[in-house]
Amino acid sequence: MKILTYLFAILFLCGCSPREKASGTPQKILSLSAAATKILFDLDVPPSTIDEYGLIASGNPPPQVIGKGSAISREKMVELGIDYVILWDYQQDSASQFRKNGLQVLELKPFRLADYPALILKLGKITGKTEKAESLVLDFQKKLSSFEIPEKRKPVYFELYGSMKSAGNESYTGDLITRSGGVFLNRKTGLLSTEKLLEHQPEVIFYVEGFTTAAEIRNRSGFSELPAVKNNRIYSVPRRLFTEGIAPLEAMEFFKKYLTAE
Repeated sequence: MKILTYLFAILFLCGCSPREKASGTPQKILSLSAAATKILFDLDVPPSTIDEYGLIASGNPPPQVIGKGSAISREKMVELGIDYVILWDYQQDSASQFRKNGLQVLELKPFRLADYPALILKLGKITGKTEKAESLVLDFQKKLSSFEIPEKRKPVYFELYGSMKSAGNESYTGDLITRSGGVFLNRKTGLLSTEKLLEHQPEVIFYVEGFTTAAEIRNRSGFSELPAVKNNRIYSVPRRLFTEGIAPLEAMEFFKKYLTAE
């Protein structure tokens, strides 16, 4: 059995897969998208395997991990009988290789909150779970309607993975913050100057858990003048809460709690 698996792996790696091009409902899915992994669990068709980053979105028990990012064990894919791969469209080299080896591939584009229902429906159609997907979408839209965009929103600074790198309004994170009652200074995600941040006067500061601390932010030059610092309203955010498509409703509840607190 080990010899046979080894031979299949060699064929797979050299682009000579013994498997005919897959068609129909996938039986064994490799998900390299945390958003897709979470939705597949919600559809009751969890992926057979994921990469390490996908653990942030997996249910229990988690699928087998066979790599990190695009560095995936092709031998393990053959051993597990993977016939379908879901990844991001920036992983084009991997997508091309998977297709050469007879696998079906779905490339996902980065998306906004408004695109989330369409992704659920797409994955539901692919996996033969159309009715379940429609039910999830209806439930999501019903709950989303309770997060109406308020007329007055609090200025927010959300630091992403590095000093002064701010999330922008035109992003998935921006959509979450908007519906939770906040607004960013910048339209697009990018670097801010301390001067611009002082002009914005954020009343709340969020930062990615594990990448800095409230104390470090508080002690930066000029930050003592910010309302968020003066009122001690600096909060860490678990990565799963702003990662695209993992927990949008939970994330908005989280942000709303801090943005509406007096």
